[in-house]
Amino acid sequence: MDTQKFMSLSAIERVELANKMLSEETNDHLKNVASKLGLSESTFSKIMRDNASYQYNKTSKQYDRIMPIEEYKKYLQSGSDEDKMEETLQFLGEHLEELKQLLHGYTNQLILEPGIYDPNSKTITKTIQVNGDIYQQFSELHSNQFSHLRLRDIFSKCLLDFIKTYQPEKTPEN
Repeated sequence: MDTQKFMSLSAIERVELANKMLSEETNDHLKNVASKLGLSESTFSKIMRDNASYQYNKTSKQYDRIMPIEEYKKYLQSGSDEDKMEETLQFLGEHLEELKQLLHGYTNQLILEPGIYDPNSKTITKTIQVNGDIYQQFSELHSNQFSHLRLRDIFSKCLLDFIKTYQPEKTPEN
């Protein structure tokens, strides 16, 4: 490759090409690569050094990027973010069934409207008669699944649901 083609490459392409050529050399790595590119060893080294902060590593006989300390800190932080992400994914994998149960359990929960708990609303006492079998089923369900709710709140919810289901929509003409 001639000097002009080499100089027209992007910074990363120059480094990749130089590292490829350096790996093919058995001795006098820098000198031989520089001469193949039509450059002196010092000019080649200067171009590579000024080439987005790359420096020759004598041990690996390759050009490595020099990273400013602030950039290095960000790099370290991103690694720990990846570790956190990996840890999170592992936790989700280990507890997937429990999470599914929680989400499916939500559909079985009774949702009470805020009006049922309104402290300003007046509470009245009524005596009602109900079908014994239905009340027995209700009582078992209440004690097994909804024992945290008061009966008056459940009855209020039932009445409210009945109103919402069967009361005609109010229109401006009504």
